[in-house]
Amino acid sequence: MKVCSSSKMRMLRMFVYLKKVGVFVCGAFFILCFVTGCYNICHQPFSGFVHSVILDDRYDNYNHREKISERISFCENGAHGYLVDNVTGKKVLRDVKWVIAPDNEKDTLACYASKGYRGYLDVRTGHPVIPAKRYTKAWLFSEGLAAVMEKDSTIKFIDTHGQVIIDKDFHYPSFTYGYLFYDSLCAMTDALGKWGIINRKGDWVICPEYDGIAHEDAGFWLLNKGEKRGLLDKRAKSIIPVEYRNVEVLEQGISVVLEDYTMCMMDYDGTLKYKFVCDDVDDIYYATSETDEMGCDIRKLAPCKAYNTYEGHCGLMGPEGKPLTLPIFTNISAVNANLYYCKFDHSDSGILLDGNGRLVNNSEIEAKESGK
Repeated sequence: MKVCSSSKMRMLRMFVYLKKVGVFVCGAFFILCFVTGCYNICHQPFSGFVHSVILDDRYDNYNHREKISERISFCENGAHGYLVDNVTGKKVLRDVKWVIAPDNEKDTLACYASKGYRGYLDVRTGHPVIPAKRYTKAWLFSEGLAAVMEKDSTIKFIDTHGQVIIDKDFHYPSFTYGYLFYDSLCAMTDALGKWGIINRKGDWVICPEYDGIAHEDAGFWLLNKGEKRGLLDKRAKSIIPVEYRNVEVLEQGISVVLEDYTMCMMDYDGTLKYKFVCDDVDDIYYATSETDEMGCDIRKLAPCKAYNTYEGHCGLMGPEGKPLTLPIFTNISAVNANLYYCKFDHSDSGILLDGNGRLVNNSEIEAKESGK
């Protein structure tokens, strides 16, 4: 009988060991595949059962409850939620992730999300009118129309029955104002992401050439093109051309910021109402060599003041309220009763002005400019 060497025995033992490891790994792999397949098949029904029947009954302890209408409320526990009838206490719709209700009584359809899709439900009953099975994005109804998107990445408008009314290859940018109609007009984007305004037929009323268009509560359309702002009325007619740093609609009129940071106010028809307006007026104090009874330095009020406009800009104002300079500074302090240090925009440097707004210690420069 032939005796095996010790080296051959070690190799044989190693082979047997690797064979066992291979069998174990293959078995574990097939078991993992089987468990994963079963999970994918059963997860959706089981998950829905757990969250719809077990967890959502405990909303009183840790869930959020939001009133959608007088009859219907939305309850949620994390990523899962449902609608409940406030009168009967019964659930009317399960597996709801979120609900956005209209803010007026004319539109009765709320937008909701379920299982990765968007749909619409009646806020009075909580029952789906357009089930969440088709649209990947959806917005609220306004004037009988709602913007929706499928997986084709274009925006369409549907009616309350789900019928497509407008389909003109509108594109969705990285941000949106809601695609709502106001007086039969809606802000919309083209394939390049530029904003314009369409009518209920989907035709461009304002060509898509703006970086943003927002609807104001007073009925105006605010236009944004680069760093410039403008304003349209509710019929999309120009009131303020797109050439100002800022435009803001107020109860008193339309506040406009000019290129030099001065501000004026227009009437709602675009005519000039006030030639000069500002955001605020600040007192200016200067230090003195005097001290009070406690040994503290006494500061006195300077005759001039600082008036503030847009984005932290300010100018020097005389005692009688007349602007002495343009608002080209970001800070104004008083050196004494008749001397003011004014810092420029985005700079640590500044100039000295007297109480009349005239440049101080500038006689040599003025002489050179005048040719003397």
